[in-house]
Amino acid sequence: MSQINRLSNGGRIDRNKVLSFTFNGQNYKGFEGDSLAAALLANGVDIIGRSFKYSRPRGIFAAGAEEPNAVLQIGATEATQIPNVRATQQALYQGLVATSTNGWPSVNNDMMGILGKVGGKLMPPGFYYKTFMYPQSFWMTYEKYIRKAAGLGRSPTENDPDTYDYMNQHCDVLIVGAGPAGLAAALAAARSGARVILADEQEEFGGSLLDSRESLDGKPATEWVASVIDELKNTPDVLLLPRATVNGYHDHNFLTIHERLTDHLGDRAPIGQVRQRIHRVRAKRVVLATGAHERPLVYGNNDVPGNMLAGAISTYVRRYGVAPGKKLVLSTNNDHAYRVALDWLDASLQVVAIADARSNPRGALVEEARAKGIRILTGSAVIEARGSKHVTAARVAAIDVKAHTVTSPGEWLDCDVVASSGGYSPVVHLASHLGGKPIWREDILGFVPGEAPQKRVCVGGINGVYGLGDSLADGFEGGARAA
Repeated sequence: MSQINRLSNGGRIDRNKVLSFTFNGQNYKGFEGDSLAAALLANGVDIIGRSFKYSRPRGIFAAGAEEPNAVLQIGATEATQIPNVRATQQALYQGLVATSTNGWPSVNNDMMGILGKVGGKLMPPGFYYKTFMYPQSFWMTYEKYIRKAAGLGRSPTENDPDTYDYMNQHCDVLIVGAGPAGLAAALAAARSGARVILADEQEEFGGSLLDSRESLDGKPATEWVASVIDELKNTPDVLLLPRATVNGYHDHNFLTIHERLTDHLGDRAPIGQVRQRIHRVRAKRVVLATGAHERPLVYGNNDVPGNMLAGAISTYVRRYGVAPGKKLVLSTNNDHAYRVALDWLDASLQVVAIADARSNPRGALVEEARAKGIRILTGSAVIEARGSKHVTAARVAAIDVKAHTVTSPGEWLDCDVVASSGGYSPVVHLASHLGGKPIWREDILGFVPGEAPQKRVCVGGINGVYGLGDSLADGFEGGARAA
């Protein structure tokens, strides 16, 4: 099939290297540098799974670890099956085989979906706790079908053919996250002569800079990223770990890192190579630069495929050269989300309207959108999306933010993508592993890390510092302090 949503140019992909893959028995093509999610969107795949209980269609919603829907089964053979892999975190490789974890007879035409529509009112929350209690001898049978309906993957029934290992590491500074703040912290620590480990879960370092519209020192942000990585590679006592998730923060600054060494190369690791590695790291100081996740807005049918996070759409457009539609409506309450409308317009696509919950938004991105003739509906929000298997329209209405009420009937706007952004939530998970209590900040409407028993520094988005210049400064200062 053709990549109907692939833009003619742009992205950090290699268009000269075409990769074939399979999803639910259908053959598709993508490019080297794609994530599985980007390749699916490029090929116009709308439904990748079904919700639990009502079996409503689910599409790709985000672009990173926060993706709630695109949880798939990966593996070409029984021995290489891997359950519950996020398509947003799986690099595309030649011959990749992926399947949805629920939906019968297919994810596009699911019998449970019909039952959910017709009998939804007969299935209140928690009904299954009592419904499936008797007879007790049937529980294993019930569980099998409940798990299947829930969209949980399955473990392989044959031995894993790959090998795995672990390494013990020591360093002066371990930096978690290689976005702008993390890279700045690594640079400051490395220049001080400290032994540094930099770990990031993505395929490449850079974080939000990989799809940024902004420039640094008069150059595209990606050029700054490349120069920093080059300097770090050539600095003694610096270990760079891409595709590495820091999954545990323990007492005495002991952290565990799960590195995916060859998951991006194929179904099996090349002969003589290790597939995955656990790093057990003892660090003198830890710098958390884990960033922030964008918050979605709540409205009717916001789970229908075609509803996405605003930042995720910018990532697909600018990093992967993929536009998941043609006509966009944006609903937001902050300036930064306006970049998705500008990115969409730069890709020669139609921005139908921006619904901004604020009565009088001001800012550089807002003014740029106005100057380009984008329709901005202030004091408004998307209150409902229309569509069964994909968005076909969105209803925008005036709202009273303080009273939490809709104040007009609204207007239906034809579109096939609804982007939403309700601000950002700092990623405080690791900071909370040792019992540290997050602290609420009213100015950012989010939690930030509280006091820590360890020698730890937090920089960038996790601190509620979102502007690029401020994030870089916070990273440099934090890295120097940690070293």
